[in-house]
Order: sequence, then structure tokens, then C-alpha cells
Amino acid sequence: MLHVFVNEGGRLCWAKEPGDDTAPLPEAAVWLDLLNPTAAELARAEGLIGVALPTREQMAEIEESSRLRVANGALTMTVTALVWADTDEPRIATVSFVLIGRRLVTIHDIDPQALLAFRRRATHGQVGAARGEAVLAALVDGMVDRTSAVLRRTGVELDVLNRRFFRGRKLRSRGETLDDAQTLKRIGHAGHLIGKARVSLASLTRMTDFLARNDGWNAGKATRRWARTTLQDLTGLDQYARFLSGKVALLLDTALGQINVEQNEIVKIVSVLTVLLFPPILVTSIGGMNFSDMPGADSPLGYPTLLLVMLLSALLPMVYVRIKRWM
Repeated sequence: MLHVFVNEGGRLCWAKEPGDDTAPLPEAAVWLDLLNPTAAELARAEGLIGVALPTREQMAEIEESSRLRVANGALTMTVTALVWADTDEPRIATVSFVLIGRRLVTIHDIDPQALLAFRRRATHGQVGAARGEAVLAALVDGMVDRTSAVLRRTGVELDVLNRRFFRGRKLRSRGETLDDAQTLKRIGHAGHLIGKARVSLASLTRMTDFLARNDGWNAGKATRRWARTTLQDLTGLDQYARFLSGKVALLLDTALGQINVEQNEIVKIVSVLTVLLFPPILVTSIGGMNFSDMPGADSPLGYPTLLLVMLLSALLPMVYVRIKRWM
């Protein structure tokens, strides 16, 4: 899908596409947004800007020289954006930015939230970006803000788990039950989300550093100033993500340790109960032997005496266990 935005009086406005897919794009176009584009849409965009756009194979490269390059007067930068962060399966999507002259071309197969929100605002004429560099800055700022919001929300989630785990000398209050499997799933999801966010932050950091250094590309003064400021924000977010990663590791170790303690407590209770039940079972086994000369077999007090001995053999070990505080 091809979205074309033109400059109308200093504002970014959506240009309605004609019915003919082979028609040339308007010369006033400032931003071309290619979402999972077809070969025909790529050809139309290349016909307007005059350079070849990166292919899916080139966008998948991980070398920095392939992701950040200047060729034929065009600056091509490929980053990874965090997508589907509100679902159980967060992912990172590849987004390529191509700057040439006053125009910006974006290519991506999945719509990041930041690009979708910016495109909606631009469709309603609420964006005052007249050049490609300004659109680039707004899009990257949106991606940074989105990643920051995800990390902030994940930090709150980890704080909730932290309060439930660490509560004075007891990990849990009396009568409180937690689903250990669900807790581990929440911790694992948080760690997975933070890992995806850090991958996105690393790619954005490389891109803004490239723009701030102005290496091989004559970026405007405002763009370089923006890149340096954004680079500081990204560095701070990466440090916060590192802190959250350490918190996830601590909570995971705590959860696994608590599960082990509870399992050991269960084994301890079963072992103690086995020992407590052994004396009455032994008395019952002896008293139930079928011999003709059993002591007390002919006495009317034999059966009550056996019951009393069974009761005492069960109570005395219990009293001893309570005194030793084994249970």
C-alpha cells in the first residue's frame, strides 16, 4: 500500500491516489509511505525520487554498513521498531528510511504504532512538516516515545510483582495464593518485551548517532541538533532497559527460589506426617496379630487399652514435633 503526502502551505496533507496505479506521483510529494508494497508501487516511488529503494533482502541485513549508507545522493537508514507490544507476542519490525532532497520514503511490512498514529494525524492535516527531514524526526520521536511508554508500563508491572514477592520476612501473607505458572509467564513476558525494546533502541541509537556525526550526509543544522538530543534520550532509555533486565533476572530467581521453598515445605510436611503415623500403625499391627495367647485378648479392657495406646502413640510424637517447631 502506498500513501502519498504532499506539502500544502507548510502542512503535510494526504494526496488521494488516482484510480490508475501507473500514474506518476505528484511532484509536491514530501513523504511516501510504503506499507508491504507491491512491485508496481516500488516502481512508482523509484520513478519519483530517481534512485532504487532497498529490497526486503537488503532491509534484513544486520551489518551497520548495509543499514546506514549514502549512495547516489540518497541517505538510506534501516532500523527495527517495536510492534505488537500490547499483545502476548511482541515483535520487532524492520523500517527503512530513504532521504533524498526534501523527500522521505519509508518502507515497512508491519505498521509500527508510531507510524500509524503519525499517518492518521497527517491525513487530517494536523502535521506541520514541510520537508522529509522534519517528517523523519517526527517519526523517530514517535518510535522513541512508544518504546518509552512500553518500558514504563513494564516497569510498573515489575513493581507490582516485586511488592508481592518481597513483603517483610514473609514472601506471602497467610492465606494468599499465587499462580506460580502465571507469575513465571508474566516475568518471562516482561523480559521478552524488554529484550525486543533494547534491540529497537540499539538500532535507533546507531541511526541518530550517524545523523549527529553528519558522516557522509549534509544534514541540516536543526536535524543535527535533534539527533544529538534524541541520542541522549535513547541512551537514558537503554540504561533504564538494562535496569529492568536486572530486575527481571532478580524476580525470576526469587520466583524459582520461592517455588523450591514451597516444594521443600510440602515434602517436609509429608515426611513428618509419615513419622507421626508410624507409631499408631505399629501398635495396630501388633494388636491385630492372630495368636491364641495374645496378652489381653480375653480381658474386657484389652480393646480400650489398645485404643488408648494408639492414641498416645500418635499424640506424644505430635507434642514432640511442636516443641521442636518442626511444623
